[in-house]
Amino acid sequence: MLTKELARQCGWKENGRYDAVVVGAGPAGIGAAIAAARKGLRVALIESYGFAGGVGTKSCVPLYYGFGVDGKQSTAGLSEEFVRRMDEVGAASFIATKDCAYPEFRPIAGRPLTARIQLHPETMKLMYRRMLDEAKVDSIFYAQMVDAVTEGDRIEALLVNFLEGPGLVYADTFIDCTGDALMFRQAGAPVNKYAEEDGMHKSMFFFVGGMTPFDHDYNSQIYREACEAGRLPEKVWQHFGYSLSLNPGVVNIGVCYDEGDALDSRDMSRMDGELRENVFAIVDFLRREMPGFSRCYLLETASHVGVRAAQGIVGMDSVSEELVAAGLATDSPVALINRTYGAHANGQKTFMATWSKSAGGFSAVPMGALVSPHLSNALAAGRGISACPRTAATFRMMNTCMTLGEAAGVMASLGGDLRTLEYARLRPELDKAGFILEDK
Repeated sequence: MLTKELARQCGWKENGRYDAVVVGAGPAGIGAAIAAARKGLRVALIESYGFAGGVGTKSCVPLYYGFGVDGKQSTAGLSEEFVRRMDEVGAASFIATKDCAYPEFRPIAGRPLTARIQLHPETMKLMYRRMLDEAKVDSIFYAQMVDAVTEGDRIEALLVNFLEGPGLVYADTFIDCTGDALMFRQAGAPVNKYAEEDGMHKSMFFFVGGMTPFDHDYNSQIYREACEAGRLPEKVWQHFGYSLSLNPGVVNIGVCYDEGDALDSRDMSRMDGELRENVFAIVDFLRREMPGFSRCYLLETASHVGVRAAQGIVGMDSVSEELVAAGLATDSPVALINRTYGAHANGQKTFMATWSKSAGGFSAVPMGALVSPHLSNALAAGRGISACPRTAATFRMMNTCMTLGEAAGVMASLGGDLRTLEYARLRPELDKAGFILEDK
């Protein structure tokens, strides 16, 4: 946390002044930036990578989960617009099987979005950028947020390390879409760091090419027997997790996991190295023992370790276990969520942790989960909102994160002290944007 006086003494120059600044260009940041810009705000989107998309693009996970609950569509707005536009160019398909192995390989067309969706990752990067450019968002990539300049209960500016050197970016409102509440932490606001057993393990997904047809059940049996016999490296899933890509002969595989602190650079570096070693070991195993994989080759590994949940803000409201259990009990919903949650178990015989829970129907994220009582002009969106660590699975999926970002962008457009924003002012704007906020 920096003071205005310290920033002045350090001599950092202004490098932009906006109505709203969004940090992090994952689905939440994309939703926040586009929504705010479409409301007429001058918006900057700051991202350390050279492209948008977050987990879907940099972590090789082009699967959109969570659109449907009990056969009903749960999110719409920008998240639906994105999928429809991807579908128009042949880059989206419903997943036809419960285990995500097989897409339909046909257009979604006008069907309701009630199932998981396989997307084409390179087209995701392009489509996200098109939507940002059309909204006239100032997308500033290759730039890393370093710190926050605060004055009382306000963030005045962010210190950003640009390629041309450090500079201060000023705004009226700031939206944290880093996934880990990093902006709030740097601004000195309380955050909730998740324990490893609640935050889920870290993964590295990858793509292989050169595939020929194979039998799903037979290969799953071979993998399971090899795992039980100790022919696979440590820290791999007990089941063969994969999905056929929309590209012929390409398979997306996710079986390698690790444990550690996603908020520690050295620990993330360690996990990155261990995961890449496991990826190569898995590819060798696939070539040796799995039908259809004898000529496969490694196409791409994730450029960033996949993190499911690590840290969130301490908000004015929260996605608690009690709230999820109560269903649609909140009087200020900004996104519908499912009521099933859990964590991938680490080194246990069962895939999911013993505390995992499953229930039908909807719950919802309350508006106050995006707002900190300690900052008047800052919002969180995506997986870094205020929540009980164990409920993160109810809202961390990409389409829900985009919806939460869109809600934050609309909230920013209403101005004033965000802690005192009345839901009665926000709800009509969410309705106009096409949000689904009731169980219909």
